[in-house]
Amino acid sequence: MRSRPYTRSVAAGVVAAAALALLPATTATAAPAPVAAAADTCRGVSTVGLHCGYSTSNAFAQRGSKGAHVKEIQALINETTIWPKQTGKRLTVDGDFGPSTESAVSWFQWYYGSEALSDGMVGPKTWEMLRYGKR
Repeated sequence: MRSRPYTRSVAAGVVAAAALALLPATTATAAPAPVAAAADTCRGVSTVGLHCGYSTSNAFAQRGSKGAHVKEIQALINETTIWPKQTGKRLTVDGDFGPSTESAVSWFQWYYGSEALSDGMVGPKTWEMLRYGKR
C-alpha cells in the first residue's frame, strides 16, 4: 500500500513539533527566518522595462527623496546588479534615499555606465540603465 504524500508531510510535522517540545525554551523561541519581500523577483514588463513591484514611475530621485519610486530603485539595485555580492550587503528597501542608497546609485552609475554618469542622482539616463540596461 502506497502512502499518500500529505500523510508523510503531516507525519514530518508531528515529528518536528515533538522535537521542538524536547528543546530548552530558549532554543525553541529562536528568531524566525526573515520573510521574503514582495519584490524579491524583478521581471520585465513590456511598457516599463524591469519592474520590482513598487513603482512604474521614473521620477527623479536624490538624497532626501522618499516614496515608492525610491523603493523601486533600491529593489532594482538589490535584485538586478552585483551590488549585494560586491559589498556583502543589500540595500534596505524602505523608500528613503539616504547615504547608502546614494552610494549604491553612484556605484551603479559608475559600474554599468561611466564615471561621468556617477553623480548619485537618478534621472532619465539612470532610470533607463536600471530598467533596460545589460547586466
